[in-house]
Amino acid sequence: MIVFNIETTISNYKKLKRDFKVRKSANYTEFVYPSGKRVFQNESDKFRKGLFLFRMVKSDIKKYLLKYGEVEPYESLPVNYRNEQYNDGEGEIIGIDIDNAYWRIAYLKDYISENTYLKGIEKKKELKPVRLSALSSLGRARTYEVYQKGVYAFDEIHSEQKNLQNIYNDIRFSTYGVMYECSQLLGNDFHSWRTDCINFKDTPENRKKVIDTLEMYNLDWKEE
Repeated sequence: MIVFNIETTISNYKKLKRDFKVRKSANYTEFVYPSGKRVFQNESDKFRKGLFLFRMVKSDIKKYLLKYGEVEPYESLPVNYRNEQYNDGEGEIIGIDIDNAYWRIAYLKDYISENTYLKGIEKKKELKPVRLSALSSLGRARTYEVYQKGVYAFDEIHSEQKNLQNIYNDIRFSTYGVMYECSQLLGNDFHSWRTDCINFKDTPENRKKVIDTLEMYNLDWKEE
């Protein structure tokens, strides 16, 4: 449940000497009642409106794991890579970017359902940070501040869930794998890649190599 007054609730629970847990991240605050019920708050209206994606993504991935079992991530590759042999004085450089890369690949690999995928791209720009966070938070270790009778008592650490982290890593490394494949096709005309954007010497032939590869994988793209 999304609420707008978690700090007030925290203050009241301290005064009333109640038990509760709190976890704060860069994107939102989570409050856990003694019953186990959880509520969330975020100062960003855009992020708050997209918090439903966290629940949808986690539900889809749990179903995937039940149906197919654990995932072995794609071969590890760097998020950013530059061709140190590229001659910077050779013509214009163009960048071609995979549109909604992680989200699209999660869908194409059946980790998230079509319904979740479409919900996530209804408002592309507004929901981008939520889409990324919903995937990157999968299986991540979490630390809760535990309060007993309104007073901080200790930190409760929930360890990393490797099966969920493996899925996120597979999404990431699969994205970089597409970048690597394009770089091999481009040869000496390859300049660099940055996550989901590949930069290269701008020629009609090179554009075709990259675009054909992305479209072969059913990936949408845009020019940077």
